[in-house]
Amino acid sequence: MIYNLSETEIRSRIANRDVSIGFIGLGRVGLPLAATLANEGFPVLGMDINKNTVATINAGRTPISDENGLGDLISNVVGKGKLTATTAIEDTAECDVYIISVPTLIKDQDPDIDAVVTVSHRLAKILKPGKLVVLQSTVPPGTTQNTLAAIIQRESDLIPGLDFGLAYSPERTQAPQVLRDLKSYAKIVGGLDSKSALILGGLYGAFAPSIITMSSIIAAELDKVVENTYRDVNIAFANELAQICNVYGVNVDELIHTANSQPYCHILKPGLVGGHCIPMDPYYIISDLIHRGYFPRLIKTARDLNESVFKNIADMLDRDTHRVAVLGLSFKKDVKSFETSHSLKLIKLLESEGKDVVVHDPFISDETFPFKATANIDTACQNADAIIVSTEHSIYEALDLAHLRSCMNGRLIIDVRGILSPTKVAQYGFEYRGLGR
Repeated sequence: MIYNLSETEIRSRIANRDVSIGFIGLGRVGLPLAATLANEGFPVLGMDINKNTVATINAGRTPISDENGLGDLISNVVGKGKLTATTAIEDTAECDVYIISVPTLIKDQDPDIDAVVTVSHRLAKILKPGKLVVLQSTVPPGTTQNTLAAIIQRESDLIPGLDFGLAYSPERTQAPQVLRDLKSYAKIVGGLDSKSALILGGLYGAFAPSIITMSSIIAAELDKVVENTYRDVNIAFANELAQICNVYGVNVDELIHTANSQPYCHILKPGLVGGHCIPMDPYYIISDLIHRGYFPRLIKTARDLNESVFKNIADMLDRDTHRVAVLGLSFKKDVKSFETSHSLKLIKLLESEGKDVVVHDPFISDETFPFKATANIDTACQNADAIIVSTEHSIYEALDLAHLRSCMNGRLIIDVRGILSPTKVAQYGFEYRGLGR
């Protein structure tokens, strides 16, 4: 009943780690936070619908193998009895605080918050007065109050701000360094009232370097999508610069490096945009703003421009190109994370244009894909007419160009991320093409 306590009592309960947490959603974002809270001494009961995930955690192992340090942390907190997992949300009924970290998606440029809606209905059946409900999932601004809280109030007759507390706090991390980021960046907290913000800020203050308390829940929701939308717009500007540099015959990397040499310029690199956040988060605000009667022209134009780069890359191939080796399936350098990768969209486009695509990634193991994929770079490049370096894995920076020339049919290398030297590529008899290079 922590929400019903006085501020002094709340601070005491948090200091004594006498606050139980029900953590709903133990995925790549949720599990590291749940484990971090457990490591700070709070009893955490995690809930996830995936039986294998739950069984793995309860055995003291991590289901996320590539998150740095998570395996040891899970083993430690499970061993101490601070973290347990369940598939039944009913088991969390006695917890003081609920933190919801379920996946939200974008489908046809519209937000899909079905998982949040489902949890809202299920939570409404077990929620008791005096609890705090926190949403962490990325959502359109207004979702915490207009969807989550509204469903709970309608189905339980409990009123947010009176019978239970309500807050939103976005995740601000990147895999595979979520644990590091949790302790490196300020945690954003937006509460329905000061007591909701106090409770959540106290919990997160146990590990975060600082807490930024926003004036409202919707301000905190907006912060999340704005941070990644800024990066999307920035990359769109870089991609536009790449086209401008093509017109003037200037190298875009040289231009950006020089421009960034003064403290007021922070241009990112041009390239394909992929991953779980940057190409998706702008749509949360675009869709919601259109519903509210405002069209965000800059944000929508930037998103469209970044999407157009996929076709630009495909058009760099010669007309008679048939077999294409795509190097890099992960969306991020030196990380095994294939879901929502930009390479998936590029592969689909190339295949739709009749190309025979073979994909290489050093992190491919026993996965099954709807296209040809291998962890053997020779296999991927054998008889290829062209290579597209799609992801900047470190191993691609030292490609054996002499060997590749002997096994390929063609002589074209398209360097999407600009990790190869055009001069060196040309020395080995290849033609180099890139974005603004």
